[in-house]
Amino acid sequence: MESRDSVEYIQKEHLEIVRLAEKIADALALVSKDDFAARRTGLVALRSTRDGLLGILQHCHADDSIVETDFHRYLDANQYGQLRAQHAAISRLVAGLLRELPYVTADTVVDLRTTGEELLEQIRQHIAYEADMLWRVEDRRLQYQ
Repeated sequence: MESRDSVEYIQKEHLEIVRLAEKIADALALVSKDDFAARRTGLVALRSTRDGLLGILQHCHADDSIVETDFHRYLDANQYGQLRAQHAAISRLVAGLLRELPYVTADTVVDLRTTGEELLEQIRQHIAYEADMLWRVEDRRLQYQ
């Protein structure tokens, strides 16, 4: 994969994750309401994010991908370690949501709000950090050419 292609790929992936985060935020707003119908609608919306959540897991476990290999090659140990720690935290939260979603009801879905909000915060931090690291990788890659 060309350097430019890897940048475009990760930017596209980030855009998809941000869109999913917006859907999750909207669903969490609904599950927080007192109105039962709104909570039910929010639960349906949360459940509809399953495939996207699986995509986030795939992103977090892509350590052998070309982009991740470049991160490992061009970032220092602390920077790469931070990316891996963020991936681990996001994976833990996503796995928790995926585990609970089939069993919650419109009456209990509000219990997922805290996990969902924590996931959204982790995603926002990670996207910003990873985007910055991507440009650092590109700069270092150009230095070594």
